[in-house]
Amino acid sequence: MFAAVYIDGVAAPVSDDMPERVGVEYSAESLFRCRACGEDLISTTEGLSTVSGEVDCRDFEPPDGPDSDQLDGPHDPERVPLSWCNSAAVHSDESQDSVTVSISVGDPRGAFTFTIRRVPDDSDGDLAGQLVMHTPYVGEAAPHMPLAALHDGTYLIGSPYATRA
Repeated sequence: MFAAVYIDGVAAPVSDDMPERVGVEYSAESLFRCRACGEDLISTTEGLSTVSGEVDCRDFEPPDGPDSDQLDGPHDPERVPLSWCNSAAVHSDESQDSVTVSISVGDPRGAFTFTIRRVPDDSDGDLAGQLVMHTPYVGEAAPHMPLAALHDGTYLIGSPYATRA
């Protein structure tokens, strides 16, 4: 079997053997940044500030417009895209005739896994030769993170009561 790895549409060099696992790891410096100045923000006892400790935003825009007497103001936080993702990987396993996609959120020691495998042709029953998909589900014995079903095939990840910023 021939396998190729593409990065942004360009074939990447791989070893002579077919790669079994391809992964991407993310390391966001911060979960939030300021919409106005773009600085990464961290939580402090005084609220959100830049890494250097600035609580006031240099690009603050007063709600009353540019003629306002208010010159200083807080940062306007927004979530950094993909800061929730630790890693993502694709693992192919010829011995199991399967492909698994793993996505790690929250605890970096684990991941949600989605596997598609072919039931061996010599298996007894109607599933012989068919493709089967295994997905995370509510009530799983050891989930990567808690799930709450929103509707068939769609889940809320984590606690629905977690504080929102």
